[in-house]
Amino acid sequence: MGLTEWSTDILQYDLSDEYSIRKADFAEWGLYCTVYYDMRYVGFFREEEFSSSKISAYWIYKGESKIGGVRMEPNRMYHLFFVPPFQQCFEVLKLLKHKLLQWSDRTKRILTFEILPDQVDLYARAGFWPVEFRCRWMQRPTDHFEIEWDSRVTVKSPEIIESETGNRKYVNEDEIAQCDLESFAGSLEATRRKHTTLADFIPNDDPNYTNEILTQASTLVYDKETGQLIANCRLCLQDNQAAVYSIGVRPAYRGRGLATLMLQRALNALKGQYPVLRLYVMQGNDAESVYLNLGFIPGVQEIQTMYIPEEESQ
Repeated sequence: MGLTEWSTDILQYDLSDEYSIRKADFAEWGLYCTVYYDMRYVGFFREEEFSSSKISAYWIYKGESKIGGVRMEPNRMYHLFFVPPFQQCFEVLKLLKHKLLQWSDRTKRILTFEILPDQVDLYARAGFWPVEFRCRWMQRPTDHFEIEWDSRVTVKSPEIIESETGNRKYVNEDEIAQCDLESFAGSLEATRRKHTTLADFIPNDDPNYTNEILTQASTLVYDKETGQLIANCRLCLQDNQAAVYSIGVRPAYRGRGLATLMLQRALNALKGQYPVLRLYVMQGNDAESVYLNLGFIPGVQEIQTMYIPEEESQ
């Protein structure tokens, strides 16, 4: 089934005789989202994202009164918020869902992201299914640490080059992939990302979401005796802020504090460049205790994704 009705050029859609959505200016919409989305969450991080132009932003109107906002495009919706004292949230969400069904390719899932605790039941009653993974962001200020590496290891920063096709890639991406495969195979993180083979762990994305500062703050740890890459921590940009894209240690080398040392090295290198370092952690991830011990503070727990299942082709 093809897409119907939606266009970036259409400024207003009627949801019912009473409600409508209207295309919003990103800066003003972002300010409202920062205030009304969820202050426990927004005050914690990512104020920058709410005014970005990645996904179309709409005001929700009841008559001529602005009562909320949402980001919507075919097959995805998120950052739904309402302006107090408006209370008919479920009624509006059902109307938004109906509009989303009209817009979307129904051979694919319709997704909504970053579902906060006070909205989970709202989305569930509207027919969105939760995935099993619960996640939260953590962060701490960048800082200076005295670091002493084990004499049995060699520490480097990764190198990035431009490929023949114009894409950026790590010089030793196959070596990094092998390290990640052994570090994450069978873990919750690999299950969430559906990574099961060596090809799944080739770092195709993160070289395109980083910069020289973050690359130098990233870490590759080698066993001096064998020359094998035994741990790595790669950083990326998350809405113009420093974040951990991936951190892993091969099972045989765990218990030496390598994850802590790699994070401390990153925090050192970023001091004066970025105010905080952020990371996204899944509930039940063994590494969460490492982050807490390093002073990372957890934010609000969220259901990573809720969805309306795709329709099977007839």
